[in-house]
Amino acid sequence: MNHNLACPVYGHSLTTPDALAVACEGRSLSYAQTAQRAAQLAQCLTQSEDWPRRHGALPRVGILASRSIEACLAVLGTCWAGATYVPIGPGLPEERLLKILAACRLSAVIADQQGAKRLSKNVLDACPPLVIVPDAHASHFPEDTRKRLTDFASLPHVEVSEPTHVDANDTAYIIFTSGTTGVPKGVMISAGAIRHFIGAMSDLLGLRSSDRTVETCELGFDVSVHNMFSSWEAGASLHILPATQVMNAVRFARESGLTVWNSVPSLVGMLRQTKALKPDVLPDLRISHFGGEQLTDAAVAAWRAAAPNSLIYNLYGPTETTIYCLGRGVELPTPLTPGRDAVPIGTAFAGSEAAIFDEHGAAIIDNRPGELAIAGPQLADGYLDAPELTAQRFPTRLGKRWYLTGDLSLRDESGQFHYLGRIDNQVKVLGHRVELEEIEAHLRVVADVDLVGAVPWPMVEGSARGIVAFVGGEAVDAERICRELRTRLPAYMIPGKVFALANMPLNHSGKVDRRSLRDLLERESA
Repeated sequence: MNHNLACPVYGHSLTTPDALAVACEGRSLSYAQTAQRAAQLAQCLTQSEDWPRRHGALPRVGILASRSIEACLAVLGTCWAGATYVPIGPGLPEERLLKILAACRLSAVIADQQGAKRLSKNVLDACPPLVIVPDAHASHFPEDTRKRLTDFASLPHVEVSEPTHVDANDTAYIIFTSGTTGVPKGVMISAGAIRHFIGAMSDLLGLRSSDRTVETCELGFDVSVHNMFSSWEAGASLHILPATQVMNAVRFARESGLTVWNSVPSLVGMLRQTKALKPDVLPDLRISHFGGEQLTDAAVAAWRAAAPNSLIYNLYGPTETTIYCLGRGVELPTPLTPGRDAVPIGTAFAGSEAAIFDEHGAAIIDNRPGELAIAGPQLADGYLDAPELTAQRFPTRLGKRWYLTGDLSLRDESGQFHYLGRIDNQVKVLGHRVELEEIEAHLRVVADVDLVGAVPWPMVEGSARGIVAFVGGEAVDAERICRELRTRLPAYMIPGKVFALANMPLNHSGKVDRRSLRDLLERESA
């Protein structure tokens, strides 16, 4: 079997060539056009000098692009050529960008317009000889630089043929996540793992060729893999939401005629905050699924009112388990994790297994919290050039290989799993162990706001003297919020201060960025 992720696009280009495949900012490509452009890129890649496999591994191509048709074509062209794609966010600091380039030993780099602007002399010096850009003659490139760039538009027409054969154990993509040492770590996902995931999502959601799905993520966020390849598996069309239009996401959904929605719950909070999420405003949606954060009861209620004809799913999964690995439909009445006002993360996908372990690696019985671990065919192969870290995070227990998620969770007597927070977000406050997510869960309820953040502050010798909370909005009744929190939480978990923040900082995954909140406190205290 050919596990190449581009195979469905090739198939649809033959059976439904005129069907819409991808659209962004007034531009669109049919499946036939998408296949032709991807095949052109594939030929350019495979005919380059630096292309052969190295030590049995597929060639690697860096994709310095995001939220564009060119980004999608770069991914498909790389896959078509039988290579591993490595997304590199155009918004990354140059130092981090250079670290990723050095770590990957790339055979080529493909950039979109925004990515091409990051090709400074330092970056180009770190790139392989083949660098493909939309316009090699753009004014921001010096004359000597233009000579070493390949222009996307100049690639010759090719006869489209089946994508290069890829085995199940070949690496399909490498996505870099934050490392605790400050060095990004590359998560290696095999073609077999992503093919298994796509099959599981197809069974769960039942996407159709008539569906119009949305891309709300940066290419470096692994949910983008689902958005692209699950859509193209079904022969549906993918509609890319530009980063500049995120606050107008409801209007975008209506104008694009979306039938399938996928985002982090924080986006729901932003839309609620701007009063954009009105009742019945999204009647065409038939499927909505959320992941990456806890899905709150308030967010579900708001979305259900706005999209009354949509089924809602809550999904869970770290990058190391190929996007999502647990999930459930959200029925009425909305099921909730006790004391958290958040939807449970459900049960493991078919073929996968979830378990709870204690700090000694022993399995925990139901209704007791511990570390959530995942086993099965969706596990990553490990971390790029980091065998010790791979062995640590992917141990063998009970005769199986597991990924230790670092997430605090429990399984109830019905078999449903509940997310309780990050183990590494447990902090000591005046000697007490505190889970920041627990404070935030109650803060969302009493403030009736989705976008909230709790950070330990100030820190003295590794221990926090208190908690500071942030609530999305122009103003906040801090006294009332703390008064209501006192009825829910012990005294040592009550924030000493609560601030309103009109523009809550979000990270590249769309989650509230606690590091930026701490930086804000540090600047104000300096």
